[in-house]
Amino acid sequence: MSVRIIPGGLLPTAVLFLMACFRSGAVTPQLVWDDEFNGTVSSGPDPTKWNYDLGVGDPPGWGNNELETYTSSRTNSLIVADPDATDGKALAIRAQTAGGSYTSARIQTASTFTFTYGRLEARAKVPTGIGCWPAFWALGANNPTVGWPACGEIDVMEWVGQTPSHIKGSLHATGYSGDNSLNEDSVLPNNESYSDAYHVFAVDWYADQIIFSMDGVVYEVQKKSGIPAGSAWPFDAPFFVILNFAVGGDWPGPPNASTVFPQDYRVDYVRVYSLPEEPPASQVWAPSSPLNVTAFSPAAAQIMVSWKAPFSTFGAGVSGYVLQRATDSAFTQNVTTQSLGAVTSYMDTGVQKGSTYYYRVSAVSANGTSDPSASAQSAPLAATSSSRLLNLSARGFVGTGANALIAGFVVGGPDAKTVLVRASGPALAASPFNVPGTLPDPELQVFSGSTVLNTNEGWAGDPQIASAAASVSAFAWTDPASNDAALLMTLQPGAYTAVVSGVSGDTGVSLLEVYDVP
Repeated sequence: MSVRIIPGGLLPTAVLFLMACFRSGAVTPQLVWDDEFNGTVSSGPDPTKWNYDLGVGDPPGWGNNELETYTSSRTNSLIVADPDATDGKALAIRAQTAGGSYTSARIQTASTFTFTYGRLEARAKVPTGIGCWPAFWALGANNPTVGWPACGEIDVMEWVGQTPSHIKGSLHATGYSGDNSLNEDSVLPNNESYSDAYHVFAVDWYADQIIFSMDGVVYEVQKKSGIPAGSAWPFDAPFFVILNFAVGGDWPGPPNASTVFPQDYRVDYVRVYSLPEEPPASQVWAPSSPLNVTAFSPAAAQIMVSWKAPFSTFGAGVSGYVLQRATDSAFTQNVTTQSLGAVTSYMDTGVQKGSTYYYRVSAVSANGTSDPSASAQSAPLAATSSSRLLNLSARGFVGTGANALIAGFVVGGPDAKTVLVRASGPALAASPFNVPGTLPDPELQVFSGSTVLNTNEGWAGDPQIASAAASVSAFAWTDPASNDAALLMTLQPGAYTAVVSGVSGDTGVSLLEVYDVP
């Protein structure tokens, strides 16, 4: 936005907040802060992460002659169910009108989180209509003392209704601000509108340059060496994050009769990553590794491998996966590679009784191929099996470290056996059990000796898990988004250990179950 007025009391000295310089020794971006906006529907933004700017600004109109009054009301900012969001929920910043006046919301992290350098990314869908002005941006944390534009401003994304196929990325500082900012547009083809779908907006902020991208495609690079002579480069100090939805103002002008309120600015997530000191030659990033790779044998001479999509795609959608199989955990023996489409499971029919197989998966996008996932192992079932495992369960009070729930079990007989291992926490809190004080986020691990065979931190509604549970008459988990953990594995005869602990450090009641899957 062309002028940014921030209240002078925004950074109280008594408030403790997170401030860091995010340069990473890793070769890929590493997540350091995020809000997935996946709280309870109709609740507000997380107050431990976000604060509100309220009112009409000083001077009124927030320095841009905007028409809205910002509020902290749930009528203007709330978590909503949205099937187009990655996890089915999003933040709605909602502009309303009544009696010729407008209300909306503006949230920021000035007193909770600031950062210097890194990747700032959001997946968002803008509203529709003339006079709408949503933005995703960062402002120098020293604004209360040095003022704007000396503090610096990074506009990751601004959109106005009269140019629906354009978004603008901008830098503002002393010597280039307002109408004279350093900026470029990202333009959708064929007169498409940014209002029609979610898009990923990001900047990669380095010491000497800031790279702007949309859906994983770079459209603007601003370098310190290219700023106007005599200008400042304040982009070497802490900044904080802002999301807001302005109505009217100098740039978009006021709404007209074609703009129907209420209007929503939907934000699926905001993420901040650390970066290496220098960008890659391509200036873009391959996806992160696929998650929750599992392998089990549903029938003789078959192994089913499944996985979840990467947490981070960095804007470029996953177009396919590469599956590797080996007969050793180092992936040096009898390695085969399969290039797959955008699927998240594969049935391997080229396996033999008596062998153990290891699998790992990489994700592919237009911007490259991810590192391989953690591996999963399985052995194929024999045509007939005399192996047997008795079902067992254990309940206990679980946390982290020594406060873990541990159960040993043995697969006996001559052949491999498919087992279902579950760690219930949230499912126990739900009806009909209504158990108080349950563990909110169980992590399940299965060991052979001291070797971790597989880990799960959320079953994600896996239909194979649900089907196996039904086949052994286990009580049903009804919430696919719960953090209950489960593993479906095919194991060779031997002794194993299942361990449940808490992911976040919380403690609570958990139920550990091991089932013989027929």
